[in-house]
Amino acid sequence: MSTAGRLAGRRSPRLAPLAEPAGLLAVLREAARQAPAQARDSAPRVLAAHAARAWQDGAGPAREAVEAAFASARREIWLWVKGNRSWEQLAGSLAGRVERRLR
Repeated sequence: MSTAGRLAGRRSPRLAPLAEPAGLLAVLREAARQAPAQARDSAPRVLAAHAARAWQDGAGPAREAVEAAFASARREIWLWVKGNRSWEQLAGSLAGRVERRLR
């Protein structure tokens, strides 16, 4: 079987939707108010740690994959922290980024 045939039969992993971490959002917004540059840099790591715990099970993604995907979404995460992006928009984008990394 060709490589394309093998890949076509492979199913991509589906991650459970994440509930919005309201408490974490409040912490990130306070950090953004006090030190915006540091908060912008740390928000992807903090949110990735939350997601990795939520997705942790036998078939869940490795923490490194979650961190890399979230780091690539730094601007989107910052827009969510600042209130310019909804959680639904962000959560779908983040899950998609992680799923693509797992293929």
